[in-house]
Amino acid sequence: MSSVYFGGSRNLPQSALVGKVVQAVAQSGASVHVGCQFGADQQVVTFAACFYPLSLVVFAVAPSLAQAPGQVQAASSAGARVVLAAGGGAQVPIRARYLLRSKSAFAGCSAAVFFAPGPGSLAVAREAVKAGLPVFAFWVQAYPPAPIPSTPGQWVRSSFAGFGCWQFQPAQVGLL
Repeated sequence: MSSVYFGGSRNLPQSALVGKVVQAVAQSGASVHVGCQFGADQQVVTFAACFYPLSLVVFAVAPSLAQAPGQVQAASSAGARVVLAAGGGAQVPIRARYLLRSKSAFAGCSAAVFFAPGPGSLAVAREAVKAGLPVFAFWVQAYPPAPIPSTPGQWVRSSFAGFGCWQFQPAQVGLL
């Protein structure tokens, strides 16, 4: 079974599109990997925990379920798998823990999908591109998301799970 990583803005307004895309992925038989934050993460966790808990894997920075956000605890109660301390222990700075958590979450996935990616999501997207994953973004504007930092390439119109979006096309490195 394949897996798809989901992430995005911590300030994402409630979006029916999130549920539709997660539903398409879960119904395809793929598992849903996601972090523990608010915004996009919370919407993915909440939707998947309600309708596809056995397809959901939540990667949490918290060292224990009791310290995890409420949506993570609820997902665990619904039957989702929760990976605790996914970004390392307290000795790792918190910003690094979130990036390491995301890298753990997308490891082994077949794609990375972001909803309204901001700077933090684009840093994760950079790591996903480095890992060779196709990266997709759902963006509410008519123009593409911001460039992925330190990653040559461009966003092109595409689709994911039957929904229009942007896909990052890394620049091809010429052969010498």
